[in-house]
Amino acid sequence: MLIKEYFKNAQANALCNTSYPLSVSNWEEYKNSSIDLFQDEKDLCFYIHVPFCKRLCAFCEYVKYRIRDIESQKVYLAHLENEVMHFLDTHPNIMLYGFDIGGGTPTSLDDEVFQALLELYQKILTKCSVVEDFEPSIETTFDTLTKNKIKMIKSSGIDRISLGIQTTNSKILKKNNRIYASLTKMQEVLSLIKEEGISKVNLDLMYGLKDQTKKDLQDTLKTIAILNPEQVTLYEMRYNMVSSKRNIDRRKMYTFYKYLYKQLRKMGYYATFSQNTFSKDSVDKGLSSYLRYRMIENISYKGFGISAQSKSRIGISYNIGKTRKSFNDCVKDPSFKVEDNYVLPKEELFSKYVSISLYYGRMKKKVIKEILGTEMEKAYKEEMEFLHKKKLIRENDEEIYLTPKGFFYYGAIASLFYAPKVKAWLIENGNK
Repeated sequence: MLIKEYFKNAQANALCNTSYPLSVSNWEEYKNSSIDLFQDEKDLCFYIHVPFCKRLCAFCEYVKYRIRDIESQKVYLAHLENEVMHFLDTHPNIMLYGFDIGGGTPTSLDDEVFQALLELYQKILTKCSVVEDFEPSIETTFDTLTKNKIKMIKSSGIDRISLGIQTTNSKILKKNNRIYASLTKMQEVLSLIKEEGISKVNLDLMYGLKDQTKKDLQDTLKTIAILNPEQVTLYEMRYNMVSSKRNIDRRKMYTFYKYLYKQLRKMGYYATFSQNTFSKDSVDKGLSSYLRYRMIENISYKGFGISAQSKSRIGISYNIGKTRKSFNDCVKDPSFKVEDNYVLPKEELFSKYVSISLYYGRMKKKVIKEILGTEMEKAYKEEMEFLHKKKLIRENDEEIYLTPKGFFYYGAIASLFYAPKVKAWLIENGNK
């Protein structure tokens, strides 16, 4: 199929976004349960997944469970510690570039268990070195973050907290089983965070939710202006990731993003068009160091916990639970085991990097060369000529990045660099 024809088909295909692979079947031939993906790696980012929430939001694509009794929480933490300590015992001298604790909602844990989680985090740091710009982060919600937990976070050394607003439309939140936090509640929580001396707060917003309007975006931005966080992250609703058959209105998504981008820039946030992270600081890019190094520099990352994904320079693995197993099935063994382990060819590793980096709107040329062993223009000559001719990308000495026009087609652009077998699968299955 000609690139022009393929690209036209990909534009209307909801499977073309920043997720890769598109199906577990795409990588079946690369399974290898015997190899240690991190056997030759010292430079890593760590991620801990806490899969518990007070409620399960309908728009969330991640593996999560309703918060359980304290004994179940303790079981989870014991499994987590076993997994982490085994990895550190068998992989000494790690240099940590970033460390995020997410979920789920880590702060939905009982105080005793949450304290133990942060003690595990500190224990990990005693066994690793960290880079100079190491900036750990933890995810939370307004309804689960108490003064006591904020004190625990500060005492652990974590200085960045990420909270989800998503939208201030209470009706949309209710339809998605999300707890609504009033402006007063949000102000109270942020005040407590500042009182404890935590310097950086990120607030998450979503656009493209069912029944969401421009007025909803305006109202939410008014709240952002009042709260004045250091960082804001925009998330596009990806319906294909939550098994919905609802079609994505790409033009509406683009219009919403363009509006949010323009208004946030007016409010003093730095970002380039197509970037989903905004910051009052022009240097930090609106990201924790885990995300900076993972998304932009392609630093390998090790995930711990149920369903956690890990990526090294030779492959990718997924912990037990990625296939939506029950909590009890996931904790049968004393540690969370790797359920799927893939040793990937460079074409697949490159496809994964493109999907991750285009979430941020740009790719590093040095990383491209490290993965492919050559420049982009040589490995993908026809694709690059097509994208330049259509003015969908630009480049400088260091990066290849999406133009505003290119951002409209970011999913289709990413799919041009899918591995050949995945492209064939996409053509066959994408519009079913």
